[in-house]
Amino acid sequence: MRYIIIEIGSTNTKASLYDNGVITDLGYETIEFKNHYKKEGHISFEDKEALFNYIAKLKDIDEHIYIYGTSIFRNLKDDEQIAWQKEFKDVTNLTFNVVSPDEENEYTVYGAISEINTDDVIAVMIGGGGSTELALVQNKKIIEKINYPFGAMDISDAYPDLRGDKATTPLDKMLKETKKDMEVPQHKADLLILAGGDYIMFYETLNYPVSKNTFYDDVKAPYMLDTNTMCSLDNNFLYELSLEKIIAENGSDGWWRGARGMRICVQSLCDLLDTKYIIPTRINMLYGIIEKINKKEF
Repeated sequence: MRYIIIEIGSTNTKASLYDNGVITDLGYETIEFKNHYKKEGHISFEDKEALFNYIAKLKDIDEHIYIYGTSIFRNLKDDEQIAWQKEFKDVTNLTFNVVSPDEENEYTVYGAISEINTDDVIAVMIGGGGSTELALVQNKKIIEKINYPFGAMDISDAYPDLRGDKATTPLDKMLKETKKDMEVPQHKADLLILAGGDYIMFYETLNYPVSKNTFYDDVKAPYMLDTNTMCSLDNNFLYELSLEKIIAENGSDGWWRGARGMRICVQSLCDLLDTKYIIPTRINMLYGIIEKINKKEF
């Protein structure tokens, strides 16, 4: 079997090629659907065009494409949803599947815990631009899940200085304000797996001193980091490092301008869970979706 999967989030649109068991990353496009929707009150023409052009290029690789939208697309009004589904089908001749928070949680957790065998409770955070899903897992089963209706871009909207060269809002203030509206998990977890985004790129680019993951062996999750070190280095990322310099050297303007908001999401969950160690990954809902497609459940 060979096909492409496209995941369309609030901020980033990612594509992967599945070819008989081999997964190849086809890169991503930053299309700020949620941010522009909030400003214009509808899916912007420019964002639609960017998505349609991206899909057209991917069709040169393979015509068999599965599309999955999250976050902002869940919140469209019924008439907007119908109109969007029709327009998308008319332009691309493909079906736009909207993934619920529970489905996104289930698909991503499948990839995150596939190599873990322990009786301990493990937390999986699925971080996005417009939503944050949390799953607590024990013996490969989800025992608790919480869907928070905000993500990195919402935090950055609340504190616009996070998008500037250096942040100015005190960290304690941002964490306190963020946590006050968060449901507190019933379970604690020493280990928090970060999924749903390219956390490995973040840690590698900023040279965070990650260690080999000694908790379990998984090529998708090679690193670990203790939370005290993470918080110290996050503080440096927020207030000392020049965001303009990082973007100039690495590109991905939109991604990096949302990265500080994501750090607030991560630290807030670490506080609520009493987390001791972080496992950064590139794992997303791709793995669970592939399992479903190959079983012909889609």
